[in-house]
Amino acid sequence: MAGRVPPGSGANQNRVFIDLTDDNEPDDSEVAPKTLVQGKLPFVTALAYRSPTVPLKRKSLDISEGFSDSSSSDVHRYVPRMRLSHAHPDPSTPSPPPTVKQSQISVVIPSPTSKQKREIALAQSVSNVNGMDVNIFPTTDEEERVTKAAYPTKGRVERRSIPLSFKSSSVLNLPSPSKTDHLAKLRHTLDEKLKRIDGPMVTPTVDSPQRLAKLADNFEFVNSYQYRAGVERIPDDSDFNIGCACSENDGCDRFECDCLSKEEHSEDRIVPYEVCEKNRKLIVATKSFLNRKAIIYECNSRCGCSGKRCWNHVVQKGRTVRLEIFDTGSRGFGLRSPDLIHRGQFIDLYLGEVITKAEADERENLTDGSHTQSYLFSLDWYVKDDDDEEENMKVIDGRKFGSATRFMNHSCNPNCKIVPVCTTNHADEYLYNLAFFANRDISPGTELTFDYNQGEENTTPQKIDPEAVQCLCGEVKCRGQLWPNKRKGQGSRP
Repeated sequence: MAGRVPPGSGANQNRVFIDLTDDNEPDDSEVAPKTLVQGKLPFVTALAYRSPTVPLKRKSLDISEGFSDSSSSDVHRYVPRMRLSHAHPDPSTPSPPPTVKQSQISVVIPSPTSKQKREIALAQSVSNVNGMDVNIFPTTDEEERVTKAAYPTKGRVERRSIPLSFKSSSVLNLPSPSKTDHLAKLRHTLDEKLKRIDGPMVTPTVDSPQRLAKLADNFEFVNSYQYRAGVERIPDDSDFNIGCACSENDGCDRFECDCLSKEEHSEDRIVPYEVCEKNRKLIVATKSFLNRKAIIYECNSRCGCSGKRCWNHVVQKGRTVRLEIFDTGSRGFGLRSPDLIHRGQFIDLYLGEVITKAEADERENLTDGSHTQSYLFSLDWYVKDDDDEEENMKVIDGRKFGSATRFMNHSCNPNCKIVPVCTTNHADEYLYNLAFFANRDISPGTELTFDYNQGEENTTPQKIDPEAVQCLCGEVKCRGQLWPNKRKGQGSRP
């Protein structure tokens, strides 16, 4: 920036000239520091301070035409202009030029910024700069950036020096977290289903996730029959339903109750129950009854005894023993009890979907030849050789719905027996209950079994049918096969 013109120099005595364009030629004293740095380092620009440029549209200085330039090399000539007023934009009325006095002018030169000061100081302090100066041209800049971005070395393990070792999960016997979580969910699902069962607790002891998933996802525990399409049940309060004439105060006579069945070709009553000799609080099936084929008619709501103080209410009172579902291995699931079960004691009912014979035939055909277990149980107690009677027969399917007895396995020497029992309705010959009774004392933890093909006890087939289901009970007198067809039944009445 050019300085002021010294006072007392002729026509320029009362005038101040300020160069705001910084286009004048500097003297040698001003150029020396810049030239020194740029001469040694031509491509490093030493930033010097530049005076701010005033926009011509906002400020202009009116100078008379008679101005004489005494030094054309140091001062630029200003071109006379018309000054426009913002309030009066008409250029035809120019404003009079202001009177400029030396005492009225003051110039404020702003100080350099901090960044400009550092750049000026750097440019002034650089001496003898060359291309090998690491302060100006650092050669380790890339390595420093990589070091800052790298992970900390403290606590790191040199894995390349550690040999790899492979161990089987079966050896460690530690299930993966996902497997553990899935197993816990399956157990929770199964526990919630088991809580819906009436009576003492039923618990599972299954460790295999695959078997547990099959048990938890594909089966629903129910407390009564599930009637399906085509099955019509006679109401309990129907006029066709009958009961005994026993007294409510005296209870039922064990030998005269009308609900008891009669012996064939005799008027004698078949007494199914008695008081247990080893536990006087229990009413159990008699030994003689368990050795024969017969149906039990328990007292119902139409009876004069009203069920109070009546010994002929056993199955209706429900299960009294705890049950446990466990994994037998090759024979699938099994059922046992942690309680002592006395001979003749009622265990539980066989439940499921009640369907027609036509529906049962269709379901059986779908699984024929697939070697899958059948859970179809025919209610064929009153069915004779008449085709019409067989068409009216009902079938219980326990594959998807049922009770814990659905998991009882077959044995050619069983410790349980299934007995037909009529409880609330004596008029419906096609619908009755299937009740399991212990045919001998069963110690705690012993698997509960029954014969899938009752009536074939103590018989050994001359030739095993290749189409029959193979028996896996392992008894000494095993028949080797279960039944020629897959459907179980009670057989006809003797």
